[in-house]
Amino acid sequence: MKVHMIIAIAAAAVLAVPTYSSAATSETIHRIVGYLPDWNYKPFNELDLSQLTHINIAFCNPDDNGRLYCNIPDSTLKSIVAEAHNNDVEVFAALGGGGGCDGYLQHLDTPEDRTAFNTNIMDYCESYDFDGIDLDIELGSDNQIWNYYGDWCTELRTLCDERDMEMSTATAQWVAEKVTPETFALFDFVNVMAYDNDEDKHSHASYEYSVKCLDYFRNRKKIPEDKLVLGVPFYGRGYTAGGEIDWNSYMSFADIVNADNEYYNADNYNGIAYNGANTMTKKAELAKGYGGIMIWELTQDAKGEKSLLKVISDTLGGKTFIAGDVNADGSFNVSDLVLMQKWLLAVPDTELKISKAGDLCEDGILDVFDLCVMRKNLIKEML
Repeated sequence: MKVHMIIAIAAAAVLAVPTYSSAATSETIHRIVGYLPDWNYKPFNELDLSQLTHINIAFCNPDDNGRLYCNIPDSTLKSIVAEAHNNDVEVFAALGGGGGCDGYLQHLDTPEDRTAFNTNIMDYCESYDFDGIDLDIELGSDNQIWNYYGDWCTELRTLCDERDMEMSTATAQWVAEKVTPETFALFDFVNVMAYDNDEDKHSHASYEYSVKCLDYFRNRKKIPEDKLVLGVPFYGRGYTAGGEIDWNSYMSFADIVNADNEYYNADNYNGIAYNGANTMTKKAELAKGYGGIMIWELTQDAKGEKSLLKVISDTLGGKTFIAGDVNADGSFNVSDLVLMQKWLLAVPDTELKISKAGDLCEDGILDVFDLCVMRKNLIKEML
């Protein structure tokens, strides 16, 4: 009863705000994050950068002395970063990767080692003008690295903040078991690797598996929806007669479409399970309710009108809603406050057209605190 009284009082106070309209309130842009492998970086010149918001260079890993390197020549890497920046695309250094994480523990298991290693990471990022780092630590939950991972992320977060850099991570349920919600909260966004599912006997990256993965990180790891970026594959995998993934069977989407154009919209080619255009569209629609799409990896895409990146970009459509515009009329004004008030009071037949637009506290919960922020923002715009 007391909670409802508080909500009612706050909602009533909101109604005293005069009506006005503001279409200039900050807007959310869905991320489209693509990995560019250092073993096949030359197709970068063929990318339509207008379809991307981020490029992650895969991978930048330490040598025995803790100094980062990747297999893209220095001048070329700097040119890639500069060209991306000219097109308003951010570039992250992706650390780790499948098979690339074994050398990390020796640089993290003491505070002194972490300090030296973190300095090397920051120096490396500054030397190439990276906008951030992406931690792609793909090791099982029994690995010792998770004993130090939280401290490492905390220290990196401080260093990134000092340099106006961002931090993301690529993760999956099997590597996230010992990562706490508090550690995940340190990242600007989380790339969910919803592929290579070895429990499914038909598809390693089904739509249903995407939903399951997003639900896990939202509910179990308490990551806000707008920080969750759905990972999708631009490749397919084959299966054995017993329904097990054949890990040696791997085919890019480009090769599948080049073999026969009719497979552009399909999800299976001669026993190879992948995501065709129809499924990719469906996943991009799902990602509209989250933080966007992540792609492994860009050089596996088909060209021109058969491009899956084009499907994703066209479906997400860039800017999606105005903060506070819960009634979806194209502006944030007092009518949104009235609607939010009615919804919080459970007035019958009250519906928020864009509920995510009402989460102004960015905590994944719609409550009276969001209502108070709405009122404050309206008053601020009027002054």
